[in-house]
Parts: sequence; structure tokens; C-alpha cells
Amino acid sequence: KRRDILVEGLNKIPFISCVKPFGAFYAFPRLYIPHIDDLEFTKRLILEEGVVVVHGSGFGQRPGTKHFRIIFLPEEKVLETALERIERFIRKLTS
Repeated sequence: KRRDILVEGLNKIPFISCVKPFGAFYAFPRLYIPHIDDLEFTKRLILEEGVVVVHGSGFGQRPGTKHFRIIFLPEEKVLETALERIERFIRKLTS
């Protein structure tokens, strides 16, 4: 259920696409924001919104693909709050 909350919530946020993971406790969504890379995105998300995710380039992804890793182990309310903060942050970045 937590996986579905996270993946569905991420896919509702503009500029993010997320495939449902199977056999893992994390999702690996992709960013579609041209002017920011995944490392800068994750640093600013932590500093500005308090949401801790890991940049995809830290996992050896192909440069420029702009993914980040986010776990779905926290309680549902925590996931919902994180999704709200991610959406707010992206709206700020893209306005």
C-alpha cells in the first residue's frame, strides 16, 4: 500500500515520472526539469523542504537521466507529507 501511495503520488506531480517498483523498498523516479541536475535537485530538496532523497547519479546511472531514489518504508502520513513538499518544491523550481 505504501508503495502505491508513493508511486501514484509521484506520478501526479508535474515533471516527474515513476515506474512502480517490484521487489524493492524504494522508487527511482525520473525528473523532467531541464535546468537542474539530480544532485542539485536532491541537495535543494533537503535544504528547502526537509525531504531526504538520494540523487540517481550516486548509483551509477547514465549522466543526464536525472533520477532520484526515495524509500517507501515510512508511515503513510509521512509519505503524503513528503509528496506535498516535493510538489511544492517542483512548483517553485518551475514557476
